[in-house]
Amino acid sequence: MKHRFVRPLLNIVVRLALAVAVAAVVLTGACLLLKGNIEEVMAAFFLGPLEDEYAVAEILREAVPLIFTGIAVSLMVRCGQFNMFVEGAFFGGAFLAGVLAPMLGEHAVITPLLTILAGAAAMGILGYIPAKMKSSLGVNEFVSSLMLNYIVFWVVMYLIHGIAADPDYPNATPYLEDTMRLPLLNEDTELSSNLVIALAIAVCSGLFLFKTKWGYALRITGDNPSFADYSGISSDRYVTASQVIGASLAGMGGAAFLLGNYYRFQWSSLPNYGFDGFVITSIAGNNPYAVPAAALFLGYLRVGALQVSRLGDIPNEVIYVIQAIIIILFGAHFFFHARRKGGAGNA
Repeated sequence: MKHRFVRPLLNIVVRLALAVAVAAVVLTGACLLLKGNIEEVMAAFFLGPLEDEYAVAEILREAVPLIFTGIAVSLMVRCGQFNMFVEGAFFGGAFLAGVLAPMLGEHAVITPLLTILAGAAAMGILGYIPAKMKSSLGVNEFVSSLMLNYIVFWVVMYLIHGIAADPDYPNATPYLEDTMRLPLLNEDTELSSNLVIALAIAVCSGLFLFKTKWGYALRITGDNPSFADYSGISSDRYVTASQVIGASLAGMGGAAFLLGNYYRFQWSSLPNYGFDGFVITSIAGNNPYAVPAAALFLGYLRVGALQVSRLGDIPNEVIYVIQAIIIILFGAHFFFHARRKGGAGNA
């Protein structure tokens, strides 16, 4: 039992240490190429995010959407599904929150609660489309879900420039009063209680995956669908369920993120949080319990990159180079792990 928890923890620590080493190497190379001050850049990147309570709060804010999308992706990947609709579901959930909350009115707790649940339900329904296409027709979920992202995006763009727009504020939804939004944990740093919701979802997802018969069936389906069917587990059912659950959690995350951090929806592009979910779950080893740590780590890197960009020596885009290298490294890890397991593909 001890090794069951110690080994995954050690794996996470090794992954994070590797990511830190990658960041240090890339930043050093960037400093040498752009003639930046290596000492100042390193101090800003690694120590800047911890310099005061506002910087720490920014890390926590950055982590919230990453926790939601990381959990959504991890549940789908554990079932062997690579569904990209997490991005569109997060975006769609945020839009629905911006539209529904003003319609429900100023009712503290009730309005944000109903809005978040509505975002989860609506995106779960949309997420059923590529899931059912995969389980019933064998259509590749990667392609169908990727296209669904853009369908959602352009429908939202049409609505936000039309019937869903605030007449007094073009290309945005109506203003959200404080009683329509999630309460703050800290008034000074404006840290929202959506962090608590995200952490609760991570714990509940871990319990579901590792402590329930449905979670066991989901994992078995991901490891070996043929064995699952032979054992009496309907793999098609869990292939569908995992993608619907993932889309629902992403929609919930989008709604909670908007209600905690914005006063109206006015996004003009996909935020990429869904795609970041694959980075998070790669670092976390597809373990929901480890997703918050991975999200905090990536948030830490991004706040560090922002601190570096303020120096004017290194462009903020360097962090995306670091992120891409991390994806390649962890993607290679999963590939070789899958080869050793004979194609199971789960870390």
